[in-house]
Amino acid sequence: MGNVEVSVDRMSLLFARVMTIFMIAGIILMVVPSAVYFAGEDQYIPLEKAYRHWNRTTDQFWIHVKGIQVHGYGWIFRNLEYSDCQSMVGVFLLMLTPLISMVAAIFRAPKVFRLLFGIAAVEFVISIIVKGVL
Repeated sequence: MGNVEVSVDRMSLLFARVMTIFMIAGIILMVVPSAVYFAGEDQYIPLEKAYRHWNRTTDQFWIHVKGIQVHGYGWIFRNLEYSDCQSMVGVFLLMLTPLISMVAAIFRAPKVFRLLFGIAAVEFVISIIVKGVL
């Protein structure tokens, strides 16, 4: 088989590069603190307690393991000294990676795509706010 050359526009390349960089960063920010957590260091929720209550609903889980109700990601940022909370920063970054990539691609996009990326970015932000992530 011969080599096939594929032409990709600058906007798509930028989108893909930003996605790749932020996905790798998010995975590292998730995996490294998770390894520390599973090693038993700096745990916000002790692993054995998490195992005992993992089958519960989210509300029941938090009430049983910490005696609190959790809404959104605020609890993570208030407890960044703990490895399990640090790993959630990676999850949070992975969640935002498509938005970051769309915003980056806007600067190299033709006008029609700028409008579409802009609309998609606004929808993304609204869905985050409505779902109470922040």
